[in-house]
Amino acid sequence: MSKCHVKELQQVFTAIFKDAVQAYPTLEVEFQRDLTRLLVAVEHRGIRVYLEDLPALGKHLDRCLSGGEYKLSGLPLSKRFSGRVVIPKFLRGLYLLVFDSNGRLKDDADVEAILFLRQILYVAKKYLYDCADDVVVDSVTDFVAVDEALPEPDGFWNADSPGGLSDERLIEAYQGFSRSESLSARAREVDARPLRSGVSANVLLMLDKVSSIITSTLGSYSPDEWRFRHGPGAISEVTGPSNKYHWYSWSDTLESEFPIADCGFHSYTEWAHHAQPLVEYGKTSGRMVGLVPLFQDGCGSPEETPHSRLVSVPKTFKGPRLIAAEPSSHQWCQQNLWHYFCDRTQHSWLNDFIAYRDRTVNQELCRVGSWDSSLATVDLSAASDRVTCHVVGQFFRGNPKVLRSLRASRTRVVLQDLAPRVPNRVALRKFSTMGSACTFPVQSLVFLAVAISCVLVKRSLCASVANIRRLSGEVAVFGDDIVIPVDSRELLEDALEVLYFKINTDKSHWTGRFRESCGLDCFAGVDVTPVYFRRLNSGKPESVASTVECRNNFHKKFFLHTAGYLASTLPKGIPFVANDSGVFGLRSRCRFRNDGVKHRWNDSLQREEAWVVTPIASQCKSRTDDASALHQYFTELPSPFNKWTSGVPQRPRLRMKRRWVAAADISSSGD
Repeated sequence: MSKCHVKELQQVFTAIFKDAVQAYPTLEVEFQRDLTRLLVAVEHRGIRVYLEDLPALGKHLDRCLSGGEYKLSGLPLSKRFSGRVVIPKFLRGLYLLVFDSNGRLKDDADVEAILFLRQILYVAKKYLYDCADDVVVDSVTDFVAVDEALPEPDGFWNADSPGGLSDERLIEAYQGFSRSESLSARAREVDARPLRSGVSANVLLMLDKVSSIITSTLGSYSPDEWRFRHGPGAISEVTGPSNKYHWYSWSDTLESEFPIADCGFHSYTEWAHHAQPLVEYGKTSGRMVGLVPLFQDGCGSPEETPHSRLVSVPKTFKGPRLIAAEPSSHQWCQQNLWHYFCDRTQHSWLNDFIAYRDRTVNQELCRVGSWDSSLATVDLSAASDRVTCHVVGQFFRGNPKVLRSLRASRTRVVLQDLAPRVPNRVALRKFSTMGSACTFPVQSLVFLAVAISCVLVKRSLCASVANIRRLSGEVAVFGDDIVIPVDSRELLEDALEVLYFKINTDKSHWTGRFRESCGLDCFAGVDVTPVYFRRLNSGKPESVASTVECRNNFHKKFFLHTAGYLASTLPKGIPFVANDSGVFGLRSRCRFRNDGVKHRWNDSLQREEAWVVTPIASQCKSRTDDASALHQYFTELPSPFNKWTSGVPQRPRLRMKRRWVAAADISSSGD
């Protein structure tokens, strides 16, 4: 346990309790006792009290708010006050403003007290602190266990033949959710349970119609109509910065839907130049490889199955986020599909339900649901790891070109070296992993179809575009965050279980007045989202920028003591700026004096300017002297007004530098 992390978190919690005293002066003695209890617990249990125990109490509080009653949890720091009072000793003063002594949620529960409770319990939830190695191993083990629980992919997904199935045979293989023997059997099992609706089969039948409407709305797909590009993430073939415009492999399966001559090079001349060295091999082996490029550094071969590489990314103290670095060729083609899904969704009625780059649709419905309790917010557990190939096949059965392209760009094998007791090579059963550009849009569309189908069945409506569009304002999906009317929630749960998904009950809410979705937490229509303190200010530019952002978030919610403490840890020279300013600095609702800030008059722009500290991100590029530079230019299409160079991007570097900004954006020293 690092003492500096514990000390820093202690200071943050002390400042939050000072803000609590400011809001509730009569509870000052209570808060002093609470802070003492917290510090004593940290002495005995260490930093996990901040990073694990308090967030667990926060989740329990959310369930109690949703259920309308505080119940004993048995968690650390949750010991009840007395035999007659179920409210815990820790933070008792705030709890009693929300619940009565018997635990019942008050009709006039103090929303500000809920905000303070959640702020104290959640402030360190996302603190960047490396989890233990055994936690990473457990996460990888769970990743593999979830995958092994899924059914084997249909032959279409694992067939080695480049073209897979013809359109006619594909339609025969995927005739709909309701005609799937495996899904129908699971529906009968779910409906046979006590207190179940018994209409899961009807949902599958409706899902056939709704999925057909959605896929027809998306329209036809042709790779040459959409942009190819590389994603920002790593690739599986190498570690560290690399030239992604050199292909390490291009499988026959990928070639069947994305011909490399058309999709992988900026001109046929360049393709022919790279393909020529392998033509002789094709003549001698009898294998047509003229369409396959010369692989970079001898990595890969036409026969080799492309694989992804499992990477552990820090997330929380409880565990990491597991992301698969995709093969460069697959990443390239997946981005083309992503562009298709995003554009067709944005320019159709689907945008009323899904906005891939905008969470506000879900957030606004979350606020409405917390106000009138008409809408439920549903979150799924390991959603991207439970999307089966069979479900994707049934969903896109009406658009064979999209389905074959998804199959071609799907990575079937992942390699891992994070967990010794787990096989190094895992043949995936799931459709795709986090890291694939197709995962997010595909799962969003599938969940939207399921949610709409459940509402239509519940309300005995037929499947039509008109009826579906009337659900706008009641149904929304963003990834695995689903908003749906409360009366259809149980049916949604059954349908998702039939399709091998699992609801995360800790983050799903359909009773009471508490809701959470897409980063917004609301109670009775009021935003009670906590501010997360993410990292220790080490003086490095990244930590300084993070601390400034965190300080501004606390200031926005009027946690002024906490904001003041964080500001005191920052280096000198960071100015106060207007609250609506786009300039880097400490946001303020007042016009503070920035004494010592240098000013000048800019004749060219006809404005007064100030010389202030601001973070500048720079990214160097390693030059490439081959034709890949031209390919990079045509892919990135830089503006003629911007300075652009080709090359391999290195890791971005953030620096703190001074620059001239408009003096109107900050509080000038003359105010």
